[in-house]
Amino acid sequence: MQKLKKINNYGLLVDLDGTIIQNDEFISTRVKKSIKKLSNNMPVSIVTGRGPQDVLKFSKLLNLYGPQYCENGTSVVDASSKKILDVSLISDDISSKIIKEFIYSKMEYLVVSDGKTYINSKEILKNVSSLVLSSTKQLELDQFVKKYEKIINKYHLEFSTDENGNKFINIHNNPLGKAKAYNHFKKFYNLIPENIFFIGDGLNDLSIISKCENSISMGNADKKVKSKSKFITDSVYKDGVSNAIDNIIFPLIKSC
Repeated sequence: MQKLKKINNYGLLVDLDGTIIQNDEFISTRVKKSIKKLSNNMPVSIVTGRGPQDVLKFSKLLNLYGPQYCENGTSVVDASSKKILDVSLISDDISSKIIKEFIYSKMEYLVVSDGKTYINSKEILKNVSSLVLSSTKQLELDQFVKKYEKIINKYHLEFSTDENGNKFINIHNNPLGKAKAYNHFKKFYNLIPENIFFIGDGLNDLSIISKCENSISMGNADKKVKSKSKFITDSVYKDGVSNAIDNIIFPLIKSC
């Protein structure tokens, strides 16, 4: 298998929540082993809406190396050195206005500043790369966006959900979304499109699915995500990532 890596130069991008991670931050032993095994044969990078702190924690747990993609591609962190390799910031003027509105909204929120994640902070932070507002009710988020669209319309806005039923709006200075991570990963490892795999489950994965030739959606994925993906694996609760690696990725590599 190591020989195939050198000849064909493959790589995998993989989402976290609802893909690798089940409820309550749980990752099955089988999934951990599968990802570690695959990373011995090709580069594997996380691409998620989470901030650098969480991404570094999980990349260490999974023995990953190289660039890892945070905040839906807005920032890139090196798994070994823990250094931020690239980040797109929201202007301090705009971020301070949005944070004030988050505080006023009374909803749950987080702010990523200088690579650190702050939950429900009352401080007006600087060097902000992501702003995330959370609610169990989609209507509340829709109303917030409509009310403050003049403030946030300059920046990229994405809706997402997690496995616990929480709903989010993600605001960041990255109009490409996760596709930016795909572009960086492809260039960093000098990969050809047909040798890149992606596994995900959410609507915020669509920008990368539209570019990735070997896209794999989880069994628990949104219907639209499944319809746009080339392959479908099992749900996160049935070790869908492991089954995708064993039944889709490795067989495709062996056939080349």
